[in-house]
Amino acid sequence: KSAELGFAPAEYRIGNFYEKGTGVARDVKKAKTWYQLAAAQGNASAMHNLAVLFAMAADGVTDNESAAHWFQAAADLGVKDSQFNLGILAAKGVGMKQNLEDSYKWFALVAKTGDKDAAAKRDEIAKALRPEQLERARAATELWKAKPLDPAANSADIPESWQDGTPQTTASVDMKKVVQNIQRILNKNGYEAGNADGVMGQKTKDAIMAFQTDNDLKPTGAVDEKLVKALLARK
Repeated sequence: KSAELGFAPAEYRIGNFYEKGTGVARDVKKAKTWYQLAAAQGNASAMHNLAVLFAMAADGVTDNESAAHWFQAAADLGVKDSQFNLGILAAKGVGMKQNLEDSYKWFALVAKTGDKDAAAKRDEIAKALRPEQLERARAATELWKAKPLDPAANSADIPESWQDGTPQTTASVDMKKVVQNIQRILNKNGYEAGNADGVMGQKTKDAIMAFQTDNDLKPTGAVDEKLVKALLARK
């Protein structure tokens, strides 16, 4: 449902804010929540960052299986750092079954980009493989192709503010459409947000504040995590 509102790239950005403590108090649990929302919709950067948080026990909880899952998802989309990390996990059998052929493949793919560390790891793994295994691993490397990225979930530039009255369009997220969807949900539920014109004007802000008040949320008139979840529940 979040994807229908075009929030995936913004969810990644908010998760990054919470992870780094940029403009907000650092909160790894909230970062993971936002990353999970974005990753589930196909945001590759969120997948990688989420995997790192799981692997590094950033909130005190290690989950190697989840780390491997999200590194795999990001690696399949061509994220080089995830491919390198997956090579390590596959070699050691951490969070997944040990598979030296897969480990070779991931290191070899990263090595193709000129990464010397990956090349060294590739060569190290090659020494542990039997000739027929090495042949299969090399063939798998040559045949590998990245899965296509979903543009709607991976826009690079998300506006810092959701409150600008001027519609903003990135390569894949039309902010006017986002605001229109918010207005439609508000109007559908009896909150007078005005015409669904995609402009975050005072009437729309007032409707958001009224909705927030009725749902025991802080009436800021701004789009935040709690508002989005509450709106989606009423969609």
